Amino acid sequence: MQHHLPSASYDSPYRDLAGARVVVTGGRGTLGGAIARACAGLGAKVWSLDVTPSGPTASGTVRERMANVRDRASLETVRDEVEADGATTVLINAAGIQRRTDFAGCDEATWQELMDINLNGVYRSCQVFGAGMRKTGGSIVNFSSVSGVVVSGKGTPYGIAKAAVSFMTKVIAVEWAPQVRVNAIAPTAIPSGMTADLFVSPAYVAAKLADIPLKRVGTVEDMVHAALFLASSASGLITGQTVIMDGGLSLR
Repeated sequence: MQHHLPSASYDSPYRDLAGARVVVTGGRGTLGGAIARACAGLGAKVWSLDVTPSGPTASGTVRERMANVRDRASLETVRDEVEADGATTVLINAAGIQRRTDFAGCDEATWQELMDINLNGVYRSCQVFGAGMRKTGGSIVNFSSVSGVVVSGKGTPYGIAKAAVSFMTKVIAVEWAPQVRVNAIAPTAIPSGMTADLFVSPAYVAAKLADIPLKRVGTVEDMVHAALFLASSASGLITGQTVIMDGGLSLR
């Protein structure tokens, strides 16, 4: 059996997401929420997971559930609900936190928190939801960061975790092929809840743009399009890759 073959319908490349069962961690964050809504808009059944209480949903096809990527049992509860409907088709790992510290100044508690959410959270989610996908096929999209590609002063522990996510993506892609494709997205900083404190500073924005050859920052829409592409069979020959979306920043 061949998996992940793309459609020849080029005007609707994500058509196979219609009816898919999609799980999004960090689903109430800026990126996770946008991806969840986009998948639902394409006809997918979406489970949006986060540690915060659920609120009003934009679509009846988005099921908001409280779950913590630090708590395997909470993920397993959602997995059981999803699998009562059928196997998970797509997993988007968008849960994450940032703590602005350099390596020398990072205390033990901050290090453990960053690693347990940003790295171990991806490990747990992939294991829990990937078990069924290994039997029936599917696609996983992990969020890494350009901070895991280049060294940034006040975000190096975060970057270390994200670099590990990119390598984990390669490992799982090899171990779970051909049934499951696994890829990652490594964005530069984009306006979101996680970066709100940065983008209020004109000096930060000016310095960031000076470092980016394309002279613009990323947008949520950039990330959603990339996630949909990697989740769907439109990227059916791509696995184990980290797509760096930084406007050329890491080329410097």
